Amino acid sequence: MDNAVRTEPLGAVPGQPIALPTPLALDHVADMTRSRDRDMVDATLVAAFMDMLPVRQVVVWRLLGEPGSEQQWQRCASQAIGELVAGVNLMHAEHDDLIDQQVMPLHTRAFKEVSVVQESNEAGFRTVLPMASEREVEGVVELVGDMPLDYHMQRVALAVLRIHRNFSSLLDYSERDTLTGLLNRKSFDETFLRATVHEATAQFEINPDERRQAARRRHWLGVIDVDRFKLVNDRFGHLIGDEVLVLVARIMRSTFRFHDRLYRFGGEEFVVLLTAHDEEGAGAAFERLRLHMEQFAFPRVGQVTVSIGYTDVRPGDTPQAAFERADRAVYYAKENGRNQVHSHATLVDSGHLESGDNISDVELF
Repeated sequence: MDNAVRTEPLGAVPGQPIALPTPLALDHVADMTRSRDRDMVDATLVAAFMDMLPVRQVVVWRLLGEPGSEQQWQRCASQAIGELVAGVNLMHAEHDDLIDQQVMPLHTRAFKEVSVVQESNEAGFRTVLPMASEREVEGVVELVGDMPLDYHMQRVALAVLRIHRNFSSLLDYSERDTLTGLLNRKSFDETFLRATVHEATAQFEINPDERRQAARRRHWLGVIDVDRFKLVNDRFGHLIGDEVLVLVARIMRSTFRFHDRLYRFGGEEFVVLLTAHDEEGAGAAFERLRLHMEQFAFPRVGQVTVSIGYTDVRPGDTPQAAFERADRAVYYAKENGRNQVHSHATLVDSGHLESGDNISDVELF
């Protein structure tokens, strides 16, 4: 069978009948909009396509990286006939799990053209659908089957994707800071608690494999505070101050990896939840951010620096306790010259800070 690529425009064709949604489709829509967990939303999307369309496999791909830089595809959820939906824990994904953009031209074409692309080959038929949000195209859904999807099947698939997009936009509205687009304080606690569960599971695992234990990545929490930000607002005005915060967020995105969680907690305070093998690796990531900030020329303002404190995430930690440890390291940096990165554990070991372990207790009132 000769290869063939066909691109279908998005949207309705005048004069064509509109297929009514089936009870099965409505069931999946209800399941998709029930969860606030994005991984579960993707998993439900995959299961919906497997049930509703004549396909053998469904894969959700997202294109990672900033536009203009080297971007790569990440498999986020997938299912084949006879299998359960498989998802990827993005916080623990490695670079080897990513696929260069040029290796998947069909997916890249659907992404860039925001159109449905179909290809036939010896293995069957592959259909790639763009996943677009209100702000951008986030990725694609790959459908593999024994026959091409006709017009009505494509309409069903695109309608489900629109519902997925609309619900994802609602999640973005509730979870993201409106100014910078980073995650907000409200969305922090749930992700942090997952990190503590992961740390506890790894620590108390019975007979862990030594090689796997040595290679595992631990969670680290960093607090980033923009130095002398009040002076920026007082001297240049709040509009320029907001521009500085937007640029700080952009520098953070370009510095950290795709799966690191970036938050704005309010004002000039930012938080990063990342994974690294050890304290040295985490410190190196935060030091890169400090250097990138120091070297960036902010319009109208010039140089802007940050003070950073970080700590490990421990089994049984509370978000408040970990944040307090990192924030104390930030305060030390501020008091000793600013534009510095400090580890809370190192400051405690050197006698510059008290351990403050009592702050880990849960305060009920």
